[in-house]
Amino acid sequence: MNRTTRIGPAPAVTLLAGAVALAGLLAGCAPGDPGPTTTPSAPPTTSEPAETTPPATETAPPSEEPAARGAGSSLEAIDAYALCRAQTGRFYGDPGRTVFAPFDAATVLQRDDGLWYVYMDVEDPSQEPELVDVAGSECIVGGTMGEPQWELFGSIARDVADESIADYNRPLGGA
Repeated sequence: MNRTTRIGPAPAVTLLAGAVALAGLLAGCAPGDPGPTTTPSAPPTTSEPAETTPPATETAPPSEEPAARGAGSSLEAIDAYALCRAQTGRFYGDPGRTVFAPFDAATVLQRDDGLWYVYMDVEDPSQEPELVDVAGSECIVGGTMGEPQWELFGSIARDVADESIADYNRPLGGA
């Protein structure tokens, strides 16, 4: 015959005691509260204690807000992508149905002259079925967010996109 013998308080009493102890520990964690006045003893350990991050008021420098970007800000990769998408959208059919490749699937490269080269695949469902996914947008743009400097923008066939991307740093003006 299997027999279980319980030693100690009933489970409900043990759970209640644990909840009271946890509530006491959590009460010491309230903001502005110095914490519990007694420290429970813990068994000694043989490993090094984990590093802790000091409070921000002691050693961390004050957090700085990122600089606000505005019309005079230089273009970043995401800006060049968004500008190219907006500038070339008119070359396709129904703007509500045209699908541009997302930023992470587009090719955005900074050229040696500081301008941005952008290429993205475009699906234009308003076209004949064989033409829906054969185009891409291509741009070379620089300047600022408020005054982009357009060197090139348009639609190209996807079958020449790899060559155009490989030649992204080509001289401007056909030279």
